Order: sequence, then structure tokens, then C-alpha cells
Amino acid sequence: MKIAFIGAGKVSTALGLYFKDKGFEIQGYYSRNPKSAEKAAQLTRSCPCTSLDTLIGNSQMIWITTPDDQIKNVVQQISNLPILDKNKKLVLHASGVHSLAILQPLKEIGYQTACAHPLLAFNDPFLAKEKLNEVWFGIEKSKNGNKRLTDFFNACGNKTLYIDSNKKVLYHTAACVLSNYLVTLLNASYEIFEKSGVEKSDIQKATLPLLESVINNLKDKDCKEALTGPIKRGDQKTVKMHIERLKAFMPEMLELYTLMGKETEKMLEDENQKKLEIRNQKSEGE
Repeated sequence: MKIAFIGAGKVSTALGLYFKDKGFEIQGYYSRNPKSAEKAAQLTRSCPCTSLDTLIGNSQMIWITTPDDQIKNVVQQISNLPILDKNKKLVLHASGVHSLAILQPLKEIGYQTACAHPLLAFNDPFLAKEKLNEVWFGIEKSKNGNKRLTDFFNACGNKTLYIDSNKKVLYHTAACVLSNYLVTLLNASYEIFEKSGVEKSDIQKATLPLLESVINNLKDKDCKEALTGPIKRGDQKTVKMHIERLKAFMPEMLELYTLMGKETEKMLEDENQKKLEIRNQKSEGE
């Protein structure tokens, strides 16, 4: 099976490298930026294409990996092309926010359609390619089934999870909170470290083992079990000291700190209730 990509950024380059490693042939890349297509094609030893109909005509699986706001225009472009054997071609997009419905015009003229969103933060294509071995792809159920798509991911060794098309934006919101806002939270932490007197050049390296220990805890524990710190211990005095120091030195961080604290308490509500019941039982027995 020959795989093609419309859009030649970090995602499509990493996917191309990954699928090639899995034994699939990469037909090539098409992009509004010819240099991007040339670079992605060079890395995957495929072809940079200037003709969209040639790329689609010579491929069986066509990934649309453009920015989300360009997908509709790409669908329109494909719809206008005189492509033969449309029913043998699978066109899919990799967007986390758009549902399968955006490809409906292609389905109506005979193409097979699907969507598959990789749950991964893409940066360096080569690092992403290695990580893709462990990645889950979010897919939507279709009336005709997803056998061709699931067979493909089974061949790659990837797991899939089904997404409700009516709640896909909510799914994407969750992914953004995890991958985007985790970075924002780290940045806030770095700013507090710097304000405390730690050298800015040391902060990221010094805190990396702490961050990695949190991730490692989450690999085999749920969030409640992995959590550590004063709120988990019920140490209200320490939390109060944090709030007092933020008020004095970084009042702009107070809202974020208290919001995160409240969410942490909410997460531990059941656990704290059980602890309270145990204490009450002990008191009654004394």
C-alpha cells in the first residue's frame, strides 16, 4: 500500500518516517510550500509532488495533515479532481478537533474516509517517530466499520481508542490541557523558582528528575495514588505558608495556585472522606 500526505509539517514527516519503518511505501508529499514537501520527501525517501491529482492517483491511503482550518479547502480541492477508482482509496485526516463529517463530500463521491488522531505532542520528527511505537490513535466509528483502518494500525502495532464524534472537541480539549497546559504549568513553576532565588539557567535541568519522577509514578498508578505533597498529606499549614509567600512576592500567581489547589482537593474528596470516617471510628472506640 502506498501512503501519501497532503501537508508536509512535523506531524506528516514523523508519520511518514514511522510508516516507512513499518514496511509501508511512502508515495510522497504535497504542500502549498514546495520546500516543505521537498524536505519531508527527502527524509522519507519519497517524492515531493506539485500535482495533487498525481499524488492521489498513485496512492491508496491519503493523509490530510494540514492545519485544521485548511482541511475543508483541501477536501474541496480533492472533490474537484478526476480521480479513478475512488472506492479503493482511503482519505483520512489527523485532526483532533474535526470529526469525520468534514470529509463527507469525499465519501459522497466514492472515497473511503476516516480520521485518526495520534495522541502525541510532535516536535522533532525523528524523536516523534520513535515515540510513535507507543502511541494510541483516536478514531471514530463509522457506519461501514473501520476494518481497513484498524487492520492498518494492527499491522503497525498501534492501539486505537474510539471517540464519540459529537464530543470530539471535548476530547481535543482534554488533549490540549494535558499536552499544552502542562507546559504552561511548568513555565509558571520555573518563574516561581526564579523568584525564589534559583539561577534561571539551572532550573530546567535541576527540576527534570522531579518531573520525570511524577511521570513515572503515573505509569502504574492512578492520579490519586501518584499525587504527593502537602494537600495529599493534609498539611494545611504548609499550603497557608505558600499562599502567604505568593501574596508577598508573586500575587499574579495566586489565582493559579489556589485554582490548582481546589482541583487537587476535589480529586481527593473520596479519599479524604474515608480518612475522616476512619478517624471518627477510632474516636468512637476510645
